[in-house]
Amino acid sequence: MALTWVNRGIPVVPCSRTDKGAMVPGFGKAATADEMAPFGDPEQVSRWWSSGRFARAHVGLLTGRTTPTAPATLGRGLVVVDLDMPKPGTEPLTGRWAGCAGGTDVLELLMREAGADWPETYTVMTPSGGLHLYYLQPENGPLIGCATGEGERAPHIGPLVDVRGVGGYVIAAGSYSAAQGRPYTRESPADLLPQQVPGWLLELLRPAVVAAPVRQQVPRPVVCGTSRADRYAAAALMGETGKVSGAPEGERNRALFAAARRLAELAPTAPAVLSETTTQDALLGSAREAGIGEQEALRTIRSGWSTGSRGAEAGAA
Repeated sequence: MALTWVNRGIPVVPCSRTDKGAMVPGFGKAATADEMAPFGDPEQVSRWWSSGRFARAHVGLLTGRTTPTAPATLGRGLVVVDLDMPKPGTEPLTGRWAGCAGGTDVLELLMREAGADWPETYTVMTPSGGLHLYYLQPENGPLIGCATGEGERAPHIGPLVDVRGVGGYVIAAGSYSAAQGRPYTRESPADLLPQQVPGWLLELLRPAVVAAPVRQQVPRPVVCGTSRADRYAAAALMGETGKVSGAPEGERNRALFAAARRLAELAPTAPAVLSETTTQDALLGSAREAGIGEQEALRTIRSGWSTGSRGAEAGAA
């Protein structure tokens, strides 16, 4: 089974029969080609499963990866949508997801909202009664990564739905779960291989890439104060908002938090200039300019402001 997938161009890793944990490290998202080589080497794979501690291991399929000789039919590797069943004692889903008894119901709800049909593809039933839907990574654009359950950003798409892409893995059909006493079973027709991700689902897993808008300077608040403290606070506000809007990718949230904290620490010295509302509005404008989503930005600003306020109170005590 392991060699079958390697011959299809998908690297594999031995996994525990009890907790599904990978038994060989080194295949993470940042792994180099040299580090990935053993997972796609037929000789190494044969040795892993021929004897010793890996002889009865699960076959883990590395998603978002291909072997150096991968056939064109598998393109850029796999992305697997994992439709889970809730664990015993879990509270029923509510709100938008009310009535959904598992990940399959969640995906069906998303499908109906999109006016689409059930996405036929290579499908595996898990020992818990869930489903793994295998797809090909998109031919163009960035590869899809991993996500667990509901979240604000793709590839999170809903509760009880996990996504396994770059850096992840799933257990292959034919592996037997010692913990649950059942095998992973292929449910799709024998001739059906992983298909392209349907458009409606791809929009959820990886929103369409659009051209970045030309940044426009966000008007900064101009506050005229009579005291030296007011003028200093106004200059600090201008400076901190400028740092946020100009922060590089990967540093934007950190810059936003630091700005909110510093301004909150300074606020007691110039409350007319650095009120919480004025400061939040100014920082939010800069965060939008930097490309941070509004809800994420608001959480970061409030967290930074709260931290800075506590520091200011401690300093005044």
